[in-house]
Amino acid sequence: MSKEKEELQDNDIEKYIKPSFFARIPSWVKILLLKYWAAGAAFFFFGMAAGFIWSHEDSTYDTVYLFLMLTLGYALISEYIVKQIVRLMRTSRDDTYYYNIINIKGALSFFAYLGYSILIVLPTMAFFGFLADKGISLNFWTLTDGVDPFLFALMAVFLDFIYLFIKNAICNFIKKRKFKKTNEFKNKEL
Repeated sequence: MSKEKEELQDNDIEKYIKPSFFARIPSWVKILLLKYWAAGAAFFFFGMAAGFIWSHEDSTYDTVYLFLMLTLGYALISEYIVKQIVRLMRTSRDDTYYYNIINIKGALSFFAYLGYSILIVLPTMAFFGFLADKGISLNFWTLTDGVDPFLFALMAVFLDFIYLFIKNAICNFIKKRKFKKTNEFKNKEL
């Protein structure tokens, strides 16, 4: 074989081994964008649909229906899309389970996500309702008052970050405490 063919084969191998653009992006950035998309999609497909399906003259019912639809939509998308993709992204060097708030399987997982969705949607709706009562509009994309999927997703990701930080801090505290207790027990045996 000539020298040029050997160099060509080496270059072909490097081309296939070289990591892609997406492989160089840290997993936490991908998961952040995924959660942002999921919250925006939940608001767009479920929250905006609540206005089309149930439009009553009494706005109290509209708020309740909006809350129920957003909670259900956020739970469905978080359980069946976000959680599964985050699990698929797990590697030996990158444990992505830290980015899921709930790591249980089965039907109980959906109900846990339903409860977690309430913790996301209720403060978000209360915050934007408070701003609407004060006459403040954060809707930069249209000229109307209210909330759009981008702002809802931003607030949901912010709350998700806070809840994940609290969950991971509690889990780390429990792990350290268990480790300390096992070491004390081993030292007493010696």
